[in-house]
Amino acid sequence: MKTKFFYLTALVSVALAGCTANEYLGDDPGTATGDGVISFGFNMQNATRAELDHATSADSLGNMFIVYGEKDETSDGAAAATGKLVFKNYQVNYTASSADKTVTNSKDWEYVGITRVTNFTTNVTPSDDETQTPKYWDYGASNYTFTAVSAKQADIEAGKVQIAKTTACTTGNKTYDKGYTITLGAGSDASKLYFADRKVISHSTATDRNGNNSYGGNVTFTFRNAMSHVRVGMYETIPGYTVKIKKFYYVNHATPIFAETGEGAMMTEGTNKFYANVPNVANGTANTLTVTYHETGTYENQPKFTSSASAANYLAIGNGGLAADVTIDGEEDGTIAPTYDQTTGKYSPVFPQIDNDKNMKVKLDYDLENAQTGEVIHVKRATAEVPAEYLQWKPNYKYTYLFKISNNTNGTTGEIGTDPAGLYPITFDAVVVAETDGIAEFITTVSEPSITTFGVHKTTGKFSFDNFDYTADYDIYATIIEGSSVVTPVVTGVGQNVKIYTVTTSDASAAPLTEDNVAFAIAHPGGAITAVEYTTSVSAETTVPTENGATVSTHAVKLQTPAQATYAIEYTNGSSKKFYKIVKVGAGA
Repeated sequence: MKTKFFYLTALVSVALAGCTANEYLGDDPGTATGDGVISFGFNMQNATRAELDHATSADSLGNMFIVYGEKDETSDGAAAATGKLVFKNYQVNYTASSADKTVTNSKDWEYVGITRVTNFTTNVTPSDDETQTPKYWDYGASNYTFTAVSAKQADIEAGKVQIAKTTACTTGNKTYDKGYTITLGAGSDASKLYFADRKVISHSTATDRNGNNSYGGNVTFTFRNAMSHVRVGMYETIPGYTVKIKKFYYVNHATPIFAETGEGAMMTEGTNKFYANVPNVANGTANTLTVTYHETGTYENQPKFTSSASAANYLAIGNGGLAADVTIDGEEDGTIAPTYDQTTGKYSPVFPQIDNDKNMKVKLDYDLENAQTGEVIHVKRATAEVPAEYLQWKPNYKYTYLFKISNNTNGTTGEIGTDPAGLYPITFDAVVVAETDGIAEFITTVSEPSITTFGVHKTTGKFSFDNFDYTADYDIYATIIEGSSVVTPVVTGVGQNVKIYTVTTSDASAAPLTEDNVAFAIAHPGGAITAVEYTTSVSAETTVPTENGATVSTHAVKLQTPAQATYAIEYTNGSSKKFYKIVKVGAGA
């Protein structure tokens, strides 16, 4: 699947994902009407690989938002001085084809003469129970500061969502603290919460009446969803077999372990959805969500969120898509066809955890079933571990973790604790798809050790995912976890513990390029599979990129823009045992 992104700005900029690759070329920003009146509206800037219209974006906000605005804001963070408050939580509504019919509406968004949400003045504070009247730019003021929030109207009306605007700073006299406190009641839909970037428009900048975010011009917000969104899918690549999930194992403990017994042992059974351990994840229901704004750096003026969500130690998502006895499909002509935790492939809202430092542990039982003979193999206690760096969920991003079950598994098919692990390490693909300005993908092998790979485009820096694991336009990074710790890779010389091979087969039917077949071929050359060590542009790295353009500190092996081929990553641990991960690289653009 190709993933696309768009940004819409103008009182609204909501980033979503789609499945085509069209470019939206924007529309005429129009001319502001009314002499000095303040209006809100859309200005669709050119967006990348996405097509968006007013109605689509307005629908994301439930066709309304609430704006707070004051002028002459000073750095001491105090409430607006007398006579300086301009918009006291005005409600702004969207109506298609309504632009230019009043002086306060140039982009289909109106705040004068509208019908407010019932209980608006009760559940949005400070309340504004006066009639919403036109507001005008004051050229005697030094600046205007605007913030805005949107929530599900029915939730506001029922009191399930209560919005309190912070009118003065709480610490350090910082105006960036003047955000919102959202009280969430039972049954509220947190996925419908959107917050705009803090917008400061100064008189010292341009005063173009027809400009966007210029003094006297059109106020243009960028809205961001408050939640992260996660979904999990699985697919299998075992010739002749299908996979049937039987159960997941987890524990509500801060230090989970894969062992069968002992403190923190992951032995609570889950059969109705996907379960995995992520210690201290905000997995519960938050009573409050506190919103402030980043003061400096790349994210300056963007909202930042703190939730009071109860801290659980495991992730539980889905509605039966990965429940017990669900059959997992495989690849179709190289195209991944995953079965998701929700049968519709929808995402589950979760609270952000930007500072997460805990790995994800996955433990499950599944059956291998042969459709021709009826044979069933019970695979028990297969495990995987995903690096903490790839679980740092950010607001307004969507994360998809795909688990690929291959004929490599560290689960046992016999007596637990007695028989050896068989089919070899299971391979889990963890693919992360961001919904803002980048696509991220991580592929994690489930085994002990686990190997996580991801690709970054060589020119754009974007992450992406296609019908192959990667394409030749990407640099590939591989991070190895053994015993919950990241391995320091050595790719040349004394102490070398990582090698890369290109692998080919002369008989794809009898000798497919699977992890166990490649392992055998490297140990016993001369058969149908040929493995040639690959050394071109292979390096050991101490930092890796992330999906939002930043970097994190972790050890990884980097393959710089490898050619179209199938590669095998070989890791040799301290006991001289070798582990493999197969990586496919398709043709580049």
